[in-house]
Amino acid sequence: MQVLRKAFTQQLDQSVTAFINSVDADQALIEVDIQGSIAHATMLCQQGLLTQAQAANIVSGLQTILSEYHTGAFVLNPVFEDVHMNVEKRLEQLIGQDALRLHTARSRNDQVALDLRLFVIGQIAQHKAQIAALKTAINKSAAENIDAVMPGYTHLQRAQPVLFAHAMHAFIELLARDYCRFEDLEKRVAISPLGAGAQAGTGLPIDPHLSAKLLGMQSCFNNSIDAVSDRDFAAEYLFAASMCSVHLSQMAETFVIWASREFGFITFSDAVTTASSLMPQKKNPDPVEIVRGKTGGMIGALVNILSTLKGLPLGYNRDLQETKEPVIKVSHELSGSLNVMAIAIASMSVNADVTLKAASDPDMITTDLVEYLVNKSVPFRRAHEEVSALVVFAREKAVSLSALTLIELQQFSKEYEHDALALFDPVVSVTAKTSHGSTGVAKVQAVAASHGL
Repeated sequence: MQVLRKAFTQQLDQSVTAFINSVDADQALIEVDIQGSIAHATMLCQQGLLTQAQAANIVSGLQTILSEYHTGAFVLNPVFEDVHMNVEKRLEQLIGQDALRLHTARSRNDQVALDLRLFVIGQIAQHKAQIAALKTAINKSAAENIDAVMPGYTHLQRAQPVLFAHAMHAFIELLARDYCRFEDLEKRVAISPLGAGAQAGTGLPIDPHLSAKLLGMQSCFNNSIDAVSDRDFAAEYLFAASMCSVHLSQMAETFVIWASREFGFITFSDAVTTASSLMPQKKNPDPVEIVRGKTGGMIGALVNILSTLKGLPLGYNRDLQETKEPVIKVSHELSGSLNVMAIAIASMSVNADVTLKAASDPDMITTDLVEYLVNKSVPFRRAHEEVSALVVFAREKAVSLSALTLIELQQFSKEYEHDALALFDPVVSVTAKTSHGSTGVAKVQAVAASHGL
């Protein structure tokens, strides 16, 4: 490292420099670092700590560096350890001595905390837009297959007939919670630590509230020690991202099962499937499987950062550098997963004849039989026992429930009438559901309409 060594008699060992530098992760923070520096310079000027000419020179230089970054001309040098010193050294090359005034009333401690907060704010905005796009893709698939009936599952065993659209709407509920988590997190991330310095603040006449306002953040820190050491927001971000990824993994697992030959409920287009290197007939849903596979790494990143934080004493510690890479990596992985899942769903076709055939399994109508008897004033528990006995009778006779005659049904309950035989139609089953949030046709159509599709 070639900077900040005036108080030392030796240069930092090259191996140590390579070990402690953070330029690989910091490449993702260049834009927000410059954004924070522009706000800081503007605040210093308004507080009389920079002249108008000095501030204009600094801001112009920073904007030049930003343009260089966008064109690929500005790349971080490990010799300068991190994004902050890289920007400062490049600024000095561009504008000369005025660059040395930029770090007034600022430490890399509050600077890096600000950079990571600004980065997370940007990622939250991106994820919210991606979640909205994924929900739109799901809504569209549900609306296009609004009449498709399929088996619903518990324990991966056939349970009751449901509408395909109702199953897809369940995924929307998961994503809606993810969206709300990110949205709620924003107010805790958008707190500026700029002005806390290394950990004690400063005697110079700065205005941290103005810095926060210039950055579009809702407030600034209340305690300078906490400001530089707080990474709760990073852990919260990783939790929200991990939870969202868990939901994507559950969706991926469901779709992989539905797309298998054994189920055949859906088919992915060639645009989102890959070929086998050995078996010519294979069309593998690899992108969806990789979405599922990414989740483990995101959960690991959350555990990583929590493990780092739990052993730190009060104040800034260099261990906090290790919180940057997990946040940056997870943001990239989650963005990719959300995009791929939206593309996969948009390319997915539903095999409604296959789902209807599977939903026509008479065993899945047993709950309808129980409710039929309850509507005849039979106590629920007795109705359940009578239908259970009916199921055993059919199995022992080696026939399906739908093949039983009315006389046979009446051996188990005198309440059965001829209309009970019509219950074995899965369409009748889903149409009969009327409770709030159920798979009832009218309820699902109303949900679809509320989504504008």
